Amino acid sequence: MNKDHDYIKELFDSDGIKAPESLSEDKMLAMLNAAEEKQFIEQTGNNAKTGHFETKQVKARPSLKRWVAVAAAVIAVFGISGLMEIMTGPPDTSLAGDELYTFKSEKEIERLLKSMDNSPRYGLIKLGRGASDDLVEYETEELADADMADTGTTGVLSNSAAPKSAETDSFSETYLQVDDVDEADIVKTDGKYIYYVTDGREVVILSAKDGKTKKLSTVGSSGIENYISDIYVKGDRLITVGTIYKDDSDESSSAIVVYDISDRSKPEVLYDFSQTGDILSSRMVGDNVYLVTNYYVYRGGRIVPACGSIANPKELDAADICCVPDPDAPSLIVISAVDVSSGNQGISTTKAVFGASSEIYCNDHNLYCTSTEYDSDSSTSYTRIVRASLNGLKVNVDATARVRGYVNSQFSMDERGGYFRIATTSERAGIEVNNLYVLDSKLKEAGKVTGFARNESIKAVRFIGDKAYVITYEAIDPLFIIDLSDPDNPRIEGEVKIDGFSTLLIPVSKDRLLGIGHATGDNGYGGEYDSGLKLALFDISDPSEPKVLDSKEFKDMSSEAQYDHHALMVNNEAGYFAIPYEIWHNVETDGSEVVEDAEEPSETNDTEEAETDILVDQPDEVEDIYDTGILLFKAGDKINSVDKHKLDSSAIRRSVYIGDWIYALDADGNVQSFKPSL
Repeated sequence: MNKDHDYIKELFDSDGIKAPESLSEDKMLAMLNAAEEKQFIEQTGNNAKTGHFETKQVKARPSLKRWVAVAAAVIAVFGISGLMEIMTGPPDTSLAGDELYTFKSEKEIERLLKSMDNSPRYGLIKLGRGASDDLVEYETEELADADMADTGTTGVLSNSAAPKSAETDSFSETYLQVDDVDEADIVKTDGKYIYYVTDGREVVILSAKDGKTKKLSTVGSSGIENYISDIYVKGDRLITVGTIYKDDSDESSSAIVVYDISDRSKPEVLYDFSQTGDILSSRMVGDNVYLVTNYYVYRGGRIVPACGSIANPKELDAADICCVPDPDAPSLIVISAVDVSSGNQGISTTKAVFGASSEIYCNDHNLYCTSTEYDSDSSTSYTRIVRASLNGLKVNVDATARVRGYVNSQFSMDERGGYFRIATTSERAGIEVNNLYVLDSKLKEAGKVTGFARNESIKAVRFIGDKAYVITYEAIDPLFIIDLSDPDNPRIEGEVKIDGFSTLLIPVSKDRLLGIGHATGDNGYGGEYDSGLKLALFDISDPSEPKVLDSKEFKDMSSEAQYDHHALMVNNEAGYFAIPYEIWHNVETDGSEVVEDAEEPSETNDTEEAETDILVDQPDEVEDIYDTGILLFKAGDKINSVDKHKLDSSAIRRSVYIGDWIYALDADGNVQSFKPSL
């Protein structure tokens, strides 16, 4: 019997089915013993009234009969239809609570996708072989409680410039969230060369010296990749991250291509790596690039993601794929570690998790993916968190959790001392509130602050040591300082308010915090509009009483730095910041310009920062013209030495510095250089 029971159990386990308690070995034995007792009475002719027993020959039941009896017991419990539902239904991914479920076969994944196809929970999703004709549509309304209730953080003092050497001048580096965790961007420099991704999705390599540049080569037109998103540079290796579209397939995949650029004029492909899905993000730690993609399963498409060379990718084993509890969409997060320094043959590992992601946070040992889930039962939205531990090429998806609300950006997350911290905005009955959760090493809740800044939403977050700095906004811009020194009992320590709102917070020193964001104005209808770019400087020396030291507004100006931190360039040695800008303004038809005070902002605090348009005669007609360039400034006790350096170009996307020169790059790959006057 034990062998038969083990066989039944193995059948259930192999398909990811957890047998109910009624089919435990003890229950099964009891059922069989009762059946055997009844059979014995019938075979021996037991007559309870007369006490007469007629002896009959009783043959030992063969193993097959015992198996039939076991199967009969299963059917007795479930019935035929119930048994078929168990054997063909989806795996119960919620059996282990808020933990990850590892698939045992591709059939399990197929059954899970089929259950999504038939479930009203997924609305418009219609799956055939586990795929949809359209992308999954998420609920956008965020619902949640409105109850009142060693850092890796990068600063200007730590990672914004590479030091001078005997052979090269100092040069800028990509502005990062976490020290020593590189982020891909459209521009990189090593102090001798500039590498830039144009709007044509090709990489231009230029030599740069004393303000002069020379184009040496172009990468990306060889047909290996036809859409390069961004790049890394490591020594004599150029690593491109891009998208592959194959002529014989509607399926898109993402790829890393590694080039030998020891001769910058003749880059050579060393190897490539691809994985199924659309690029979400990537990071580089040491010699390894971690690539994260989202793969939405389409009707008739691939069920199991594939990875490997572009020419010959291989499907993952089911054992390398796990699942969040009750996944919210027919999609997978695919995470690969690729060694970009291992010679001509790249080494890689790939894992996948059934779920979706929109933001990632990564340090040198953990990568966190987050996405929004909507719980229709409670009419509440949550952020699903999936953690993958990193150790070189070893990737292990090992924990998951969820918290109320949604995150604003990657800066809404951080890890310190084994605790993961995450700030979210949630909503109920049209009222937005904000929360900060602290999760322990198992992603179990340790502490939280919930329900602060009612009717506002988070616009920026920065974690610095044991403090969280949170900007929220509706009509004013409060900066909250939250003390996280006791993970079990986080608390709001202080706050200060200012007009407008910041979207990027930059630690300038231990006592100063710089905000880059939006100025706002009254639209005349009881609301507000985005009136331009704003800089704000905060004094955080006393966390219980933060202060606004200074602010500057630039009318009608916008910058990519308002929504992408990579557009910020910092020169620690010279002590200045630089961001690209665009501005539309008015010019009279006779050529006399409408002069705007924004170019020379006053050095007053936020309570006095009114701007005035000075008109040189009232024109009959006014036309719009476009300016672009680099905005440079310093931030100490004031925001000063402001230089709006106008350039004759199309939209400026990025800037880098090498030595005393700034090189500004536009969307077409054109370069202009100048020495700052700060």
